[in-house]
Amino acid sequence: MEKRMKHLERSSRRWCIGYLLIENGHCLIEDEEGEIMLPESLQSSMICLKENDRWTKGELLGSMILHENGQLLEVQGGEMIQYTASLAKGWLDLLMFVPENVFYQIIEQVEQLGFSVYDCVFSSFHAFQCVSFFQFSADTQSLALQCHHEPAAGRMRFEWTTSDGHRSVSTFDVT
Repeated sequence: MEKRMKHLERSSRRWCIGYLLIENGHCLIEDEEGEIMLPESLQSSMICLKENDRWTKGELLGSMILHENGQLLEVQGGEMIQYTASLAKGWLDLLMFVPENVFYQIIEQVEQLGFSVYDCVFSSFHAFQCVSFFQFSADTQSLALQCHHEPAAGRMRFEWTTSDGHRSVSTFDVT
């Protein structure tokens, strides 16, 4: 699993840009789409802070930033940060469920279609159900993925459809 996580960390669009806000004494993060979230909702408290046109590492601790130089900075509001994107839970569960060779082939297919593993915006995966659904969105393109799991036959079939009409099917032996 550690090897898979390292591979996912190297995927495109892993980093998101956001801005720190202070409202009623609480630190919030506004993402690029204007959505507001709590710092606790980040996958990791490790961030990069934009200072003087360069990114420096830090850790977001409530309304404070522990700077890479050891200095503790109070969030003023308006600071630009980079943070790691989260993988949709069901999507991550599927990626950890499939055999290793299938894991790499799925990621390769997602990337060949012009998406990142971090573009998954909806996922419905349960290891013991026969079908799972995933939706990806990137700029003006969408990708729908259906995964049909046939445990008795030892197969998984993936049906890929992009918003521009590209369709393909991948079948994998999972025994």
